[in-house]
Amino acid sequence: MEKFELMAATAFGIESVTNYELKKLGYETKAEDGRVNFEGTFSDIARTNLWLRTSNRILIKAGEFDATDFDTLFERTFSIEWDELLTEDATFPVELSSVKSKLSSAPACQSIIKKAIVERMKKRYHINHFPEDGPQYKIIVHIVKDRVTLGIDTTGESLNRRGYRVNISEAPLKETLAASIVLLSKWKNRFLLWDGFCGSGTIPIEAAMIAKNIAPGSLRRFVFEEWKNFPRNVIESEREKSMDLISDDPVVIIGTDEDEQMIEFSKRNAKRIGVDKIIDFRVSKFEKFVPEAPGFFISNLPYGMRTDENDLDGIYREIRRKFSSNDWRLFLLTADENFEKKFLRADGNRKLFNGRIEVRLYRYEGRKYS
Repeated sequence: MEKFELMAATAFGIESVTNYELKKLGYETKAEDGRVNFEGTFSDIARTNLWLRTSNRILIKAGEFDATDFDTLFERTFSIEWDELLTEDATFPVELSSVKSKLSSAPACQSIIKKAIVERMKKRYHINHFPEDGPQYKIIVHIVKDRVTLGIDTTGESLNRRGYRVNISEAPLKETLAASIVLLSKWKNRFLLWDGFCGSGTIPIEAAMIAKNIAPGSLRRFVFEEWKNFPRNVIESEREKSMDLISDDPVVIIGTDEDEQMIEFSKRNAKRIGVDKIIDFRVSKFEKFVPEAPGFFISNLPYGMRTDENDLDGIYREIRRKFSSNDWRLFLLTADENFEKKFLRADGNRKLFNGRIEVRLYRYEGRKYS
């Protein structure tokens, strides 16, 4: 079966988590900034799209080379066997970013790459015009320090679009980031997990999906399913296999929020993905809820659009008070640049991105927080 060089694209700061996921699935990997490289067949493209919780998309690496001028960019792009990857009716838009490179004009580079692909396709199909009225094979290009990487997107909508969240809060936490936080916490389902500011329930739902081993892509479709040169039975086979791997292990997950509408959205979202029976969503102010036992507190703290800046100090005081005499592990996500000064010095922190918003995940290992 044909093998491809593949790339799992990630948000910056998540590469090691995606790398862990791929290794757990049995792949040999190499992590780089913003992506993890591995090899695989059509089945692996389907499998990783279906199973990766923290990657944004899976790409087939079409080529990689150095280029500092337009002629080199055209010639090296033209040398790639695009006719082996794209069908005659393929729609192939070019999306490009350039960072710290001599080829800095994105529109000009896009035009040259598009022209090179068309010229290569002409040699194979012996036509002068391609209607591009068939399935989409988006070409994603990154130029970083004069190194050009070209990939074909197999995913379509980003993998954070699981399909279970229809009602979105004002400042939604991306599903891929929520899953990354849970995996970074090393939470195990023998421990209670509580999110005291759960919004539309993303962290509890992603945790429940991990605990039950539910494939995150089980509700959605992928752009490769429309490709004429992709075996049609592959994704159906992978979906069937994933259903047999769902776990029934007991788990205790709690999500609370003072917004009644958000809790209603959380319950609906959990039901869509099949974890509503194992998450206890409740309408409650953080300071009034008393969990039965210590465990992991993992939460995207209110910040920016979600709260008035003047309320933050009060929220931090309540968190310190709540955990002043209990042995909890805390994982707190916030965009507040002065968080440690206002709260407590963390045992560790990691810079992450929720979309374009820079945030940090602060880790507090079981101790008293008074």
